[in-house]
Amino acid sequence: MRLGGPRRRRASVASVLLIGCAICAGIGIFTLAVRSLDPSPEIAEAVHPDLLLKDASSQSSGGEEVDSGGGERRKSCATVEEMGEVFRDGFFTESLRVRELIRAHFDLNGAARVRGLPPEQFCKRGFVLGKASEAGFGNEMYKVLTGAALSVMLNRSLIIGQTRGKFPFGDYISYSDVAFTLKEVKHLWRHNGCRKKYGRQLVMRIDDFVKPLKTDVLCSNWKEWKQPIVWLQNTTDAVAAQFFLKNKHSDMRNAASTLFGHPESLHLRPNVYGELMRILISPSQEVDDAVNWVLRNSEDPDISLHMRMMNNRSPRAAQAAINCIRKATSNLQLSKPRVVIVSDTPTFVKGIISKTSEFAEVKWCHYE
Repeated sequence: MRLGGPRRRRASVASVLLIGCAICAGIGIFTLAVRSLDPSPEIAEAVHPDLLLKDASSQSSGGEEVDSGGGERRKSCATVEEMGEVFRDGFFTESLRVRELIRAHFDLNGAARVRGLPPEQFCKRGFVLGKASEAGFGNEMYKVLTGAALSVMLNRSLIIGQTRGKFPFGDYISYSDVAFTLKEVKHLWRHNGCRKKYGRQLVMRIDDFVKPLKTDVLCSNWKEWKQPIVWLQNTTDAVAAQFFLKNKHSDMRNAASTLFGHPESLHLRPNVYGELMRILISPSQEVDDAVNWVLRNSEDPDISLHMRMMNNRSPRAAQAAINCIRKATSNLQLSKPRVVIVSDTPTFVKGIISKTSEFAEVKWCHYE
């Protein structure tokens, strides 16, 4: 009996402690559940001042008003239109600035000028390779456009890679003469005696963007690289080139911000890839003829809608497209605007036409 008594007392104490902890935890969870969540002042201070809503009392967006702590009330959310207001003034101005920057770059470093340089000057040149397959126009073209953006940042000439003597998507787009082919660079390298006379081997330095532990996008000064050709591989979106905005070397950050704008100035972000496409590519004659056939030689459309559905027939996507067209029509203040719809799913387009024909003139062609 003497052995059992202390054990029972210890068990009773442990039970009391366990029950007390459970009660405290329950009270704490209940308190958190019923407590109103106030916006963090640290987060509010981190927001760019140009992104703050000017009219805090407006209720047009349907967002709930919150007290910022000093008696002033501002909205907790904004409409898409309100969020885009900060880009209204700087977008076009910055895009025009970048257009001139890109034009000047290719005037100086384009193939038309560089191929005619004296041998001692040509052999000092640097190049950036942009190479794509035809696995999907969107993803693959970013490989070429990233190469073009990098050529601007590094002040090098651009090489567009070919496959069996053909440019990527050459059946649908035509390329301007501002870029070299790798075959031409090899020929000019031999012709100018770059290896024999000037001791410069035509070598390529390759960096793979999809290998975070090996890529030098953030930690190396690419402007100091001595290799004649640089190739940043696997850049299937618009993000890769903008990583240089976070490079640890000021030379690279400055070069990237000159092209893409400063990261903290969200309202001054140019359409870099649109301007690069403008100078590098244009529709092939066949594509141009097909577009003109769809438009029946009429005026350009007021609205163009691209829906990449991949045979998905989601009713929510269809409704979103209809709402988008209706909203754009209202903004244009036209009685019946001309709308062109491009999609890889013909049945999707037919469904939209039946619901938009009453307020828009819709044109489309079968993608096959």
